Amino acid sequence: MASSPPVRHVACIMDGNGRWARNRGLDRVHGHLASKPAFEAIINTAIAENVQWLTLFAFSTENWSRPAEEVAFLVDVLAPWALEVWVPFLRDSGVRVRALGATNPKISTGIMERIRRAEEATRANDRLNLTVAFDYGGRDDIAQAARSLAAADVPAENITADLLARNLQLPELPDVDLLIRTGGEQRLSNFLLWQCAYAELVFLDVLWPDFRAGHLRDALSLYQQRQRRFGQVPDEADTLADLFGDPRAVADAALTAAGAVGVEVPTSALSLAVPPGAVPLPGLARMLSLPGVVATHLTTGLLSSAYRTTQAAAAHLRHTRGDSAWPGPRP
Repeated sequence: MASSPPVRHVACIMDGNGRWARNRGLDRVHGHLASKPAFEAIINTAIAENVQWLTLFAFSTENWSRPAEEVAFLVDVLAPWALEVWVPFLRDSGVRVRALGATNPKISTGIMERIRRAEEATRANDRLNLTVAFDYGGRDDIAQAARSLAAADVPAENITADLLARNLQLPELPDVDLLIRTGGEQRLSNFLLWQCAYAELVFLDVLWPDFRAGHLRDALSLYQQRQRRFGQVPDEADTLADLFGDPRAVADAALTAAGAVGVEVPTSALSLAVPPGAVPLPGLARMLSLPGVVATHLTTGLLSSAYRTTQAAAAHLRHTRGDSAWPGPRP
C-alpha cells in the first residue's frame, strides 16, 4: 500500500492548558502562560518538515461561555500580548499570519487593529502559512457562507460544494490533511468542519503545554502510514503487510500482539527478508509505545485488536513461507 502524500495542511486543537495548570495546583490561566515552548515547537517543526499550512485553534465561539475571568485574560491580556511578542518572531521566520474568526463585537478595536497589523507585516512571507482561529466556529463559518450566497440571490440549483467553499471566511485555506488534538479528548469541537471532511485524525494524550517537536513528528509519521481513500475502495491486497509496509513490521506485529494475548509464536518462523524497494516503517510495537499517541486506526480495544492482529499476521506469514505446519494463534 502506498503511503500518503506529503502533508500540506496540518490543523491543531491545542487542548489541555487548564488541566495542565490544575495538575500543578495553579489557576487555569497559568496553563496558557506555559504554552510558549509548545507554540515554538509546532512552528519550527512545521517549517522543518515542509508543512505549507498550519492552523491553530486558539479560541472558539463556545469559549466565550468559560469563566469570565479566564475569558477576560485570554481576550484582553493574552491575545494582545501574543500578537506583540510573536509577530516579530513569525515575521523573521518567514511565516505568514492570517486570522480566522474574530467577528464577535466583544473583541476590542485595539485587538482587531493588532490582528490587521500582524497580517500586513507578514503578508510577503511564504515559508509557512499560519492561520490562527480566534473566536471561530466551524458551523458559523458554513452558515456565513450560506448567508452570503443567499444575499447574492444565487439560485439553489447553482449552489455547489465548490461554490460554498469559495464563500467561507478564508476560501484560500486548503482542506486539512492531518488534524492533531492534544489533551486526550477525541472530538472536533466545531473546528474546521468543512475543511476536515477527509482529514486524518491523530489524538495525543499530551497536554498542550507539554507538546514538543517529537509529538508533531510522530503524528506526521502516523499520517504517512495511512491510506487516504477519499471514499474509494482500498488498494488491492490490502493485507497486514500492506498496512505496515515491511514484512519485518508484520513479524514485529505478530510477536507484540501474541505476547499481549498469551500466544506463543516461534521467533524462528519470523525471519523474513525485506523485498526490493520496500521501505521499512515502524512496527506495531513502536506505534503502541509512541508517547502520547492514540491513532484513530487503533480505536478498538487493545486486547481484542491484538488478537485479531495475531491471527492476520500468522495467516500472512504462513502464506508467505508456505509453512502449513506452523500453527496459527490458539482461540
